Amino acid sequence: MKNQIDVAAAIIVKDNKIFAARRKPGVHLAGFWEFPGGKLEAGESAEECLVRELEEELKITTHVGAFVGESVYDYGSKVVRLMAYQVEHLAGDFELIDHDALRWLGLDELESVQWAPADISLVAQFKAMTGTEAYYTANAQAYCAETLAFDVGELYQPFLAYLDEGAHILDLGCGSGRDSKAFMNKGYTVTPLDGTAAVATCAEQYLGRSVVVGTFQALDYHNAFDGVWAAASLLHCPGPQLSAVLARVARTLKSDGVAFLSFKWGDEDTVDDLGRHFSNFTRDSLAALVAPIADFDVIKIWSERKPLRDGEQRWVNALVRKVGR
Repeated sequence: MKNQIDVAAAIIVKDNKIFAARRKPGVHLAGFWEFPGGKLEAGESAEECLVRELEEELKITTHVGAFVGESVYDYGSKVVRLMAYQVEHLAGDFELIDHDALRWLGLDELESVQWAPADISLVAQFKAMTGTEAYYTANAQAYCAETLAFDVGELYQPFLAYLDEGAHILDLGCGSGRDSKAFMNKGYTVTPLDGTAAVATCAEQYLGRSVVVGTFQALDYHNAFDGVWAAASLLHCPGPQLSAVLARVARTLKSDGVAFLSFKWGDEDTVDDLGRHFSNFTRDSLAALVAPIADFDVIKIWSERKPLRDGEQRWVNALVRKVGR
């Protein structure tokens, strides 16, 4: 088995520009551009590694923020697992030690440099996340007003049939708060969570209560919920992140807890005219995504068509149960 090296990478954003550095001659991957970072030392977390490496390589002080995603790449002699985090530059002038050039790139300029192979997937994931986030931040009020009018009540019953009275539900990607309110009105305890602060504010106004702001990639509850409702929310996660996100969803559930997942139907990922990324699935591909999640048993996977704006949208849904332990 090839040796796997765990490496932490920093996505530094300042004034809407993303930092990239070029590997200098004489080092591995010379001439390729990368998100800066380095190999984790024994007993070191990815966050600790980044603080140390960025001080050593670039002479800057930083604060490590949210996890973005990971990329696993086989370089032949070794396999690199690259874990990326958003990083804030706090102090220090950028000095080049392991690199010979730096650039600050706009989102639409990221493909203008030749990235190291392991970084390419992270570039795509970051672009997908950033474009989607930008849309919801700019259009939070309109989005929430529109989705409050959607009637999805018939979707609740298959999910709620597995929950006891008063069960605790995590509304993952709660959006306008429509489903949270419906569950609360039925007597359930609900924790609403959304990844976009502006959307969470809209949901708070509608629900009259606080909404957790947090990303799916950083979900960090353990055995806390009887059910997870993820209706038309995980579909915005870049494909390479979904297995890890679903593993986090599994950890949030109590033994025998259930989760509802829904995605748009499709054979490939898409970006719509609004700049939103969609990870699309068929019944077979969704079954293949869920099957390796160690703690999940599939209860049911099914498809349906629903009216959406001026047309009709096909969806694929899954109901899964956390294996009792």
